[in-house]
Amino acid sequence: AAVFQAGQDIGGTLHAIGFNMDFAPVADVSSGASAVIGSRSFGTDPQLCASLVSVMAQSLTAEEIAPCLKHFPGYGSAITDDHYGTSILTKTQEELEACDFLPFSSGIEAGAPFVMVSHLSVPEVVGDETPSDLSSKIVSDLLRNKLGFTGVIITDSHQMASITDHYSAGDAAVKALEAGCDMILMPSELQAAFDAVKAAVADGTLSQARIDESVLRLLTVQAEYGIIS
Repeated sequence: AAVFQAGQDIGGTLHAIGFNMDFAPVADVSSGASAVIGSRSFGTDPQLCASLVSVMAQSLTAEEIAPCLKHFPGYGSAITDDHYGTSILTKTQEELEACDFLPFSSGIEAGAPFVMVSHLSVPEVVGDETPSDLSSKIVSDLLRNKLGFTGVIITDSHQMASITDHYSAGDAAVKALEAGCDMILMPSELQAAFDAVKAAVADGTLSQARIDESVLRLLTVQAEYGIIS
């Protein structure tokens, strides 16, 4: 009840000042004191986190604020902050499914229309240190297909060092769309990212159908929440 009331308070305030979306709730299951996620997580119990993520998502929606679950595939065990460089998660897919995926599944079932994918590197799943939001294994195979998420997938900020240390704004944007993301949050150079995506469609690296899929998802959420663009 307290979490639902908190979501109503936050959502009501955001709606009153003109916002239509909140990058919340945090769906990460904390691994404890050493975790970078800190007090942003609902706790260390995956079942408790799953329950409260669902409650918060529903309360934000009740106030006409679109919730966004973050940071897939689960930032709670990270001990290095990907704002400042590569952050590697050593978990296997089986470990993620048994713990970290539970709150995301719960939030998706509650109707959350957005999921944010982190820049975490998960080599036990991906096979290398590719950031999660640039990996089709994470974005398409696991989030889209395994968890059945049909809404909008947005990256974490592309101004973070885990991206800018290794990719240009254009390369990162194209790779995120190739992986299955629908939106790129805060490219380090917006015009360069835009130009690279246009060029990728022109040369066939990205298909028009891939772009259209994302546009349709965005328009669907806008229609559901009465957002006029």
